[in-house]
Amino acid sequence: MLQHLRDNSRGVISFILIGFLVIIFALTGVEALFNWDASANQAAKVNGETVTEMEVARTISLQKQQMLNTYGDQIPAEFLSDEYLRKPAIENLIQRMVLTQAAKNSGMAVGNAYLSEQIASAPQFKNEVGAFDNNRYQQALRNMGYTHSTYTKILSDEIVINQLQAGVSATAFTTPAQLDDVIALSFQSRDLKYAVLPIAKVRESIQLEESEVKAYYDANQQMFTSEEQIAVDYINLSVNDLMKNISVTEEQVRKQFEQNQASFVASPERQAAHILVEGDNQDKVKIISDKLAAGEDFASVAKELSDDLGSKEQGGDLGFTKGDAFPAEFEAALAALKVGEVSGAVKTDAGTHFIKLLAEKGAEPPTFEEQKASIEDQLKRAEAENLFVAKLENLREESYNAESLQDVAQTLELNAVNSGLFERSKGVGLMANAKVVEAAFSAEVLKEGNSSDVIEVDSSNVIVLKKTDYKPSQVKSFENVQEQITNVLKDQKAKKLLEEQANKLIADLKTGASFSELSETAGVEFKEVSAATRNSADIDSEVLRHAFAMNKPGTTSPSLSSVATAAGDLAVIAVEAVNLGGQDKITPEQKTAITNQLSSIYGKNDFSSYQKFLKDAADIVQE
Repeated sequence: MLQHLRDNSRGVISFILIGFLVIIFALTGVEALFNWDASANQAAKVNGETVTEMEVARTISLQKQQMLNTYGDQIPAEFLSDEYLRKPAIENLIQRMVLTQAAKNSGMAVGNAYLSEQIASAPQFKNEVGAFDNNRYQQALRNMGYTHSTYTKILSDEIVINQLQAGVSATAFTTPAQLDDVIALSFQSRDLKYAVLPIAKVRESIQLEESEVKAYYDANQQMFTSEEQIAVDYINLSVNDLMKNISVTEEQVRKQFEQNQASFVASPERQAAHILVEGDNQDKVKIISDKLAAGEDFASVAKELSDDLGSKEQGGDLGFTKGDAFPAEFEAALAALKVGEVSGAVKTDAGTHFIKLLAEKGAEPPTFEEQKASIEDQLKRAEAENLFVAKLENLREESYNAESLQDVAQTLELNAVNSGLFERSKGVGLMANAKVVEAAFSAEVLKEGNSSDVIEVDSSNVIVLKKTDYKPSQVKSFENVQEQITNVLKDQKAKKLLEEQANKLIADLKTGASFSELSETAGVEFKEVSAATRNSADIDSEVLRHAFAMNKPGTTSPSLSSVATAAGDLAVIAVEAVNLGGQDKITPEQKTAITNQLSSIYGKNDFSSYQKFLKDAADIVQE
């Protein structure tokens, strides 16, 4: 057959076939041979531009990783399914594409040199000495499923989107009237009176018949149905547990210390404080310079005169830097200081700084005593990890089809522990881990009685389990839940009685009765507070929050309402007056901070509206 094909491939037919392929290549490209359906790799189209299935798959993968990093193994498995994540992934990609198109249509672009600079300065691509490491960069791209080309495109899109957002947000501003309204509402105070009706006193007076409790039980048995329960023997193999039985000698520790010393590379970190003068205020620069020259305390001068609202209350403390946290001029001046020294005036784009070096670490190699404990831990962990790998393979083999995990544990010199009965949603410790619970209640373990597969709790911690007992779901007996039902019914009746008392008190207050006299007659706590603010510490938080949500009182009558406290009591509140705040009540720094915050909020809202407009106007087709 093959020879026949070879013989005929030299004839006229072969030339016709080759000619046909050449035409296909010329018209459609090589992809036509492998992808006859052009829409097969298309998840959506935005203004004619394609969102590919590959991009969707990559976005889903990144979303899974982010969720795992945030919630760990506790996240339910269904939240990590491709079906669950596909829709938000496509929506995210569509939104990004709409914004990227708008940015590029506005003439925004990123140069290759800037992209290269951003990649080189990214901390995740740097080695131990802080230099860009191409191997680390390539490895990170492989882990994320990117090539250099696709990563730079995504980075470029991200930068132009940020440019677009900054451009839209920067147009937002706060009018004097808006500022006055916010200050008036935020810094208002209220005159109020309130009485607290205690639930405990009412609850004590309530008597229940057993027949009433039994009737509630009969009518609500679904509320008293227990979950199914399982008990398992389990073997937990972890590096941390193995480390407890490993010892290292002084000689081993010293040998490792010497190796560390030989490979030590200084990586100094400096703790900086500064006093910032924004703009070109030379008078203020001179005042600060004179105060520091006269020996005044740096932190005190910072609190008094620094324009950096974020650090001035901490005496200008900015924390530690490895040499890349602040502008180059700032870092150069800081590096030239000795601990405790203060620089002269240093100019950056942010303004003029006076810089103090508070502390320095990492410039000298640590001593043996400083490193001893960590080296011991390092050596123990290394040996435990080797032992973990060996025992893990043995655990897989021995637990498979094992009659008893107790025997397996004895063979491997490990411990087998029984969990005791636990419900699916009420396990503790390892029995609360989502993977462990899923395995325990799986058909393999629960119904067939087999050992579970080895479950990876994390990279250095695994568990295998086997059922030893099981109790199906069942209705709890009346005797077991009688006290619980009694408490529920007492709470319900007490709340109802409290509401009746509160309504009666409010009705009496509306007739003009004295709040203090009514409270005294009822034997309840009464308080009167003038000029209470949103931050008043001597008022119950629920009472205070509700008081500031109540309507403004009338000219001759207070505003009345009630609210439950965190303790279950009921507070009746009378707001007598609302005193609006004014700009005379705040400092210039507070005014500036509020203005900036409002502008930021308005900017974000403007950008959200702009995003919605772009998406509504776009031609979007989803497969």
